[in-house]
Amino acid sequence: MKLKLTLLFLTLSISAFAQTNLGIGLIAIKFNDKTVLPFYSSINDKQPIKTIRFFNDETINSWNIKDLKNQQKWLKPEILWLDYNFFVFRCEKQEKDWFKIIVDNESGKSLWIKKSKNTEFRDWEKYLQDMFRISRKSKADKIYKLPNTNSGTIKYLGEECFQVKSMKGDWIEIFTSECDDVRSEIKSGWIKWKNGNTLLIECFPTS
Repeated sequence: MKLKLTLLFLTLSISAFAQTNLGIGLIAIKFNDKTVLPFYSSINDKQPIKTIRFFNDETINSWNIKDLKNQQKWLKPEILWLDYNFFVFRCEKQEKDWFKIIVDNESGKSLWIKKSKNTEFRDWEKYLQDMFRISRKSKADKIYKLPNTNSGTIKYLGEECFQVKSMKGDWIEIFTSECDDVRSEIKSGWIKWKNGNTLLIECFPTS
């Protein structure tokens, strides 16, 4: 049986993680069975405060993290889904060749990792554009013709299966993707994707 870790797609409007900083974007970790990822409390530290190591777990026919049960006591990233190579953290800031990332979305605890061939940074706009689909957490959140609440609204009764064209502040421009009913097609509409540090959408990187 493959390892199926819970997707941490956090719609923070109802989550205990509501005040976790959204940061400047996200860091995706590329990994294989030989990857070692050290975490530092400061960019000036010589020794890591935490380290995770991957290995090929033949019992589940998947890559896994050594001592995962104990590591998950402090490791609660944005996404931890090893079957599909998704291991993603929110990034608070970048300083030279270092990223300050949120390692625990519950507490907001941050540590530093060094930029390497295993780290891929994407800002929120690019990250959302790369999603297989996004959806509104609440259908009460209206879809607008323009990125302001004074513009007209778009009536939509189809499946919550949008893709992202662009971003403007707290707003994202959406269109309906292939999984939608063509009778409810939206070529361009705008919704709010966040309110402060609260996400108003759910994100799905794969079907």
